[in-house]
Amino acid sequence: MNIKKLVKEVNRHMVHQIRAGDKHRFVDISIVSVGDRLFVRQYKFSQRSWYHAFLKDSAGEIKFGEFDPIKIEGRIPQDLDEITRSVTKAYWKKYHIIYAIMRLSYSKKQHEASTLELIPQL
Repeated sequence: MNIKKLVKEVNRHMVHQIRAGDKHRFVDISIVSVGDRLFVRQYKFSQRSWYHAFLKDSAGEIKFGEFDPIKIEGRIPQDLDEITRSVTKAYWKKYHIIYAIMRLSYSKKQHEASTLELIPQL
C-alpha cells in the first residue's frame, strides 16, 4: 500500500484504532488527513495514555477496516503551529456535529496541543 491509498482508506473510515509499541492494546481513535499526512489528537488527558507512550517511544501501529495493522511513528509535528488550523478543519469536515459535541468535554487548547502526526512505515 502506498501513502495515497492509505490516506484514501483512512478518510473512508470513521473509526480507527491505535496502539503504542507492539504490546499495548489497540484503542479507538479518530484519524484525519491533511494532504498526504495523517494526524490524531488526544481526548483523554491522563499520563498513562497512548499519547504519552508515543512521546516516550514513537513506534506503534494503526488499524481500521479489514486491513492488517500498519506500523507508524507518532511524532509531534515540527510545524505544529502552522498545521494546527488545517488539522482542526479536517476534524470538523470529517466528523461534523460529532466533533462539536466531543469538544465540549475538554480544553480546545490542550486538545490542539496534543496533535501527533502518524508517519506510516510503508
